[in-house]
Amino acid sequence: MTGDVLTEKDLDVEEKKVFGRIIDMWSLGSEDDPYTLSTKSEVIKYSKKDGLTEEQILRVLKKLEDYKLIHMDEVDGKAYIKYNVEAVQIVKELQKTAYVNSRTKFIPPHH
Repeated sequence: MTGDVLTEKDLDVEEKKVFGRIIDMWSLGSEDDPYTLSTKSEVIKYSKKDGLTEEQILRVLKKLEDYKLIHMDEVDGKAYIKYNVEAVQIVKELQKTAYVNSRTKFIPPHH
């Protein structure tokens, strides 16, 4: 890792694929709750379409949490993947790449 701020270059391809899917789901959520679609199970389901196994995806999710880019909140038995302010740079960068498919730009909620 370089410096204090993580950039897209600090992530490997698997991490970019999974984080790109998470950003897609955040961008498709409602304005009131951008996290309505970003459940752990949905991220796993869509990341498998990128050729990743569930084990790889779970390992990447753990790494993204360790990097402090995301955190998970358990609500009604579902784990929702949420944005951390430390991810601001990577989110901006990844939205300019093929790793993020959504045409709707994700605007992080204010903390």
